[in-house]
Amino acid sequence: MPGDFDIVKERVDIVQLIGERVPLKKMGRAYTGLCPFHSEKTPSFTVDPDRRTYHCFGCSRHGDIFTWLEELDGLEPVEALKVLAERAGVELTSRRDPAEQEREKRLLAANDTAHFYFRQALRGTERGKEVARYLADRGILPETVEKFGLGYAPDSWDGLVGYLRRKSYSDDEVVAAGLVGRNDRGLFDWFRDRLIVPIKDGRGRIIAFGGRAMRSDQRGKYVNSQGTVLFNKGATLYALDAARAAIRKERAAVIVEGYFDAIALHQAGFENAVASMGTALTEDQYLVLEGMRIDHAIVAFDGDAAGQLSAERRGVEIVRAVHRAKQRARAGEVGKGVVSVEITVLPKDTDPDDLARKDPESLRRLLKTAVPVVEFVIDAIAARSDLNGADGRRRFLADALPIVAGEPDALARELYLGTLSTLTGLEQEVLRREAAAGRAESAARRPFPAGTGQVATGSNETPAKQTAPAERYLMALLIRFPEEAARTELAPGVLDDPDYRAILEWLKAGKHPTSDLPAHLAAKAAALGAIAPELEGEVDVAEAIEIAALSLRERNLRRRMKVAQGQLARANGGDAGAVDGEVAQLANELAELMHRRERHTVLHAADADERNE
Repeated sequence: MPGDFDIVKERVDIVQLIGERVPLKKMGRAYTGLCPFHSEKTPSFTVDPDRRTYHCFGCSRHGDIFTWLEELDGLEPVEALKVLAERAGVELTSRRDPAEQEREKRLLAANDTAHFYFRQALRGTERGKEVARYLADRGILPETVEKFGLGYAPDSWDGLVGYLRRKSYSDDEVVAAGLVGRNDRGLFDWFRDRLIVPIKDGRGRIIAFGGRAMRSDQRGKYVNSQGTVLFNKGATLYALDAARAAIRKERAAVIVEGYFDAIALHQAGFENAVASMGTALTEDQYLVLEGMRIDHAIVAFDGDAAGQLSAERRGVEIVRAVHRAKQRARAGEVGKGVVSVEITVLPKDTDPDDLARKDPESLRRLLKTAVPVVEFVIDAIAARSDLNGADGRRRFLADALPIVAGEPDALARELYLGTLSTLTGLEQEVLRREAAAGRAESAARRPFPAGTGQVATGSNETPAKQTAPAERYLMALLIRFPEEAARTELAPGVLDDPDYRAILEWLKAGKHPTSDLPAHLAAKAAALGAIAPELEGEVDVAEAIEIAALSLRERNLRRRMKVAQGQLARANGGDAGAVDGEVAQLANELAELMHRRERHTVLHAADADERNE
């Protein structure tokens, strides 16, 4: 009995399939055209409908309908089978539960229905036309709007809810698809008064949506669909469906941060661009690219102030994600076709969207000068380190050696150890032994539980009873996000630990958390960096830090209140009046601070609820 591949191969017309991409001319029993795999002026590419194959006499590319999609679109064989089966109307045999398959189809259909609703709102409502003008003002052409299927979500509490119900979708289905939220009042539209960007998987199916706020008072400039059985943000690369063929052809992907960065790059001719949607490249996203068997993935960091300050930190995050992905894929050996992840930082005060529209040639040159991510991180650490002094070199190695030690590829690790040896003057064998010891220690270390405010301490760290967990939690956050230190109103004097006070003063001055610090402070800062919490991509970091800082200020005010109240109880005569006034003033400060902390906490929780509803 024929299998799925045989049935699909028989049902799909190879001439029609290839003719959609390559103009073909009938020559006898076969068809000819210019080969899409190499440049030529005289046709040497033939399609044989009887054998259901194609062949190029110029470059020797040969295959069938499945290899055609694998070669041109970078699909895996199973993905190519699914795409062609859908085209041919063939029901594939599967071990999956039929009910699960049917549910997936319903959720995908609900997303398609919602997309039609958003598209009609962009074209057919007055507010939608305003949003269309906003897109035009951003330089996004009408054909680009069509290509990426941009839409608009009306400012309605349950407009989409009602529309989906009329289209016979159940409440459970639309909630499961991530299109609507549910609270005590019932169902509500997840996206309201937002520019809508459909998010597709590599096969071009809509699995989620992104929404950009159209008013300054909306919480969250960008909001994504909630996580669903279809959509995992950390494993999805936006615009992969549109970029896949170009990525495969160029054997390289350009990775930017946001939807509109990717859209602008495609419009400017960078058709191999995808977006990681606000996070650094994750290990799952890396594995998606590795599965395409390409050579390079170039990550372009924004050139704005936040991007410049966080470039090293985000580079380290990418290094760790890539190392984990390599270990998961067992790809640590030479010759396995591992994707080289490279970094470029855009000029000051620019982002990929701006540069793609205004100066695409400069962007092209920058992408060509991207450097491997480990090299980028080593250079960033070296740039802020004093390599002329022994103490500076030691601190440099404290930051750089763990990055190199984590490299699973033994040959790459040796090359980077050679770089560290050249920069510091230490023998490579010494560094090799230290790296090996660091790898063993890293394997034994337990991760810090994100978001708990608690820090797991090792034998060489300050015991919890000596330094409040709240102080260590805040300082760990500030070490991880040093650009936020200057924005927080927390005065160093509020902290009990004198070392933390010194480090906070250093950060508030806009300096890097470990550069040029005295040795004992650099060690303490490095320890804090190692235990810093991993905040989710959509968490408002500034808000989390502000809440932690306000909690510490409240603690300090309560201590002062307690002292003042004790003085009041012991005072008499004229002294009592002065102390009483101080107590009243402190009480007012405390009430105001508690109100501020409550407001920040409520807003922070509301944002989380809005993401999780």
